Amino acid sequence: MAVSDNPPPLPQAVGYAVVLGLGIVFALAMNVTTWIQARFSKYKPNSASEFSAASRSLKTGLVVAGIVSSWTWSLTLLQSATQSYEMGVSGGWWYAVGGTLQIAIFSVIASKVKMNANRATTFPEVAYARFGTAGHLSFLWCGLICNAIVSSCILLGGGAVVSTLTGMNEYAALFLIPMGVAVYVATGGLRATFISDATHTFFLLAILLYFCFEVFCVSDVIGSPRKLSELLEAVAKTTPVDGNYQGSYLTFRSRPGAIFAVQSIITGFGLVMCDQGYWSRAIASNPATTARAYFLGGFAWFSIPFACGTALGLTARALETQPDFPVLSSTDVSAGLAAVEAVNYVLGTAGSVLMLLLIFLSVTSALSGEMIATSTLLSYDIYRHYFRPRATSKQIVGTSRIFIVFWGVFAGSLASVFKLAGITLGWLFYFLGVATASGVFPIALTFLWKDLNREGAVAGSIFGMFLALIVWLATARAIGGEITVDTLSNQWASFAGGATAIISGGVLSITLSLLRPANFDWEKTRNLIVVKEVEIDEDRDGSSFSSNGVPSSVVADVLEVEKKSDPLIIDVDSLPRSTNDAAGILDAKLDMTVLEKTFKRYTLIFGFLALIITIIIPVPLGAAPYVFSPRFFAGTVGFMFIWLLFAAFLVVILPILESRHALWKIILQVVKHKY
Repeated sequence: MAVSDNPPPLPQAVGYAVVLGLGIVFALAMNVTTWIQARFSKYKPNSASEFSAASRSLKTGLVVAGIVSSWTWSLTLLQSATQSYEMGVSGGWWYAVGGTLQIAIFSVIASKVKMNANRATTFPEVAYARFGTAGHLSFLWCGLICNAIVSSCILLGGGAVVSTLTGMNEYAALFLIPMGVAVYVATGGLRATFISDATHTFFLLAILLYFCFEVFCVSDVIGSPRKLSELLEAVAKTTPVDGNYQGSYLTFRSRPGAIFAVQSIITGFGLVMCDQGYWSRAIASNPATTARAYFLGGFAWFSIPFACGTALGLTARALETQPDFPVLSSTDVSAGLAAVEAVNYVLGTAGSVLMLLLIFLSVTSALSGEMIATSTLLSYDIYRHYFRPRATSKQIVGTSRIFIVFWGVFAGSLASVFKLAGITLGWLFYFLGVATASGVFPIALTFLWKDLNREGAVAGSIFGMFLALIVWLATARAIGGEITVDTLSNQWASFAGGATAIISGGVLSITLSLLRPANFDWEKTRNLIVVKEVEIDEDRDGSSFSSNGVPSSVVADVLEVEKKSDPLIIDVDSLPRSTNDAAGILDAKLDMTVLEKTFKRYTLIFGFLALIITIIIPVPLGAAPYVFSPRFFAGTVGFMFIWLLFAAFLVVILPILESRHALWKIILQVVKHKY
């Protein structure tokens, strides 16, 4: 049965055709792409470095596409519309701000990742180098908790939409969706997810642009920003927003909007810092372009939730003036179905099909990133770290593929448990900040501050989480009189828990470290290396070289040093000088001066962006007793369209421009091989 009580507009067979058929077709397409890559390029997915970190060589455009895609879950599309549906135009804006700030600030942190831990594969690896096993397990716990909740969010949102639009059994969707994704991720690794991201995001943006044009330019019911503003004025008279100026949906003077702004920012910080997917992309990108890619990724992503909130969320609320528009229950709204019903009403069957494709693409793309991220944590930080410290590249890749399939089954099971307990997409969104925000300061400072010590890192991340959970539960009981699923999703309870998480994590980590500064030597993390990544092959002329092009004599010296040291950390300076000079892949000299300048430059750029989107634009609008005029609202819609088109350029055109020479070379090789 569908989540919504309304009959599904599409037959059940369509749901299975999309989930199974389209999933299989896309998996085959990605596997063909992976085969072409392995056959006609220098990047081989059987290498652990390529499988888990894309050989640290990705260019700006592909990383931007990966960031936009991985952050555009079903939650992004549905919850941003829900926030605008419930609290007005400020809801979509603040949802977008909450994610954009965190992605953009990663442009600053990414520079430090390249400077201080360029050889790391996961962020818990750096915690091990700095804080030992206690720090490693603490950060690993934060990462796995984050990935589990995010994966469940992605599947719950996708399953609810598929079920609502087609009548497909939602539990079946929760298990079948990740299976198709697992096929191409397990075959191609991280680079396959980036290629998948770029492909998915192209169609996603095209569909979203079509929705926006239809709503604001074509629709008989709405057709213009002025008409939408008139309908919103009418619905505000019958269903005003409690806490908004004059109960209007077209004002930034909103008490629930202000509360949500803080919640969104806290949740976003927790997700970005604790999600290995973002660290994977920082590690995988070219050092010269990492910061730029993250900044542009955040900038481009902003347009998607802002457009969903403005075009779909407000439209759903405005359509309540129409007598034949379906009545949405609180459960429907919490499940993110306001946007779905709006599209279905405006566009009919065509809209339902496109909405189904939109959500399916966002789910599979975001889930692919979560799968490769989690498999990297499980294979590197559990399998290699605690069970097989001297694992080879081949063993790590094989284990990663097993964990990808495992995570697909686990995520489907966990999402099913949440659904059975009555937990919806909206509930998990509010819980995310509570569960993840305690790790923000400890994890970020691990890369930024040499004086962070083990006690501060562990206490901030773990005890901060426990404190947040206690405050969350206590606030829910104090407000609702009991602890239930409904009281735990109360906005104030979630606000209290999330604020406690990020504040306690910061206070504990900084205070304990100031009492006993670590004064950490960054050379220890700069010399992190996966020694067994280098495996010896025979070159065509009979010379012995590693799989990464390093002479076998160099590998022998490295392995000799490994026997006398921790297999997870090695000091490259302990190698013979000739070996150290020859092993470019192992010693990866970076221009620290350039990276330091990049760090300072993007710190200023990020500060400027944050000032504009959190203060300069929304604060005057929120401080003034102002309801958007039809003309001002039309300008806002025009601003939305420009931003969406610019995002399309960054995600679709830029990757092709940057890779045109490599693509042309591969095409020539394919043609030459064929003929």
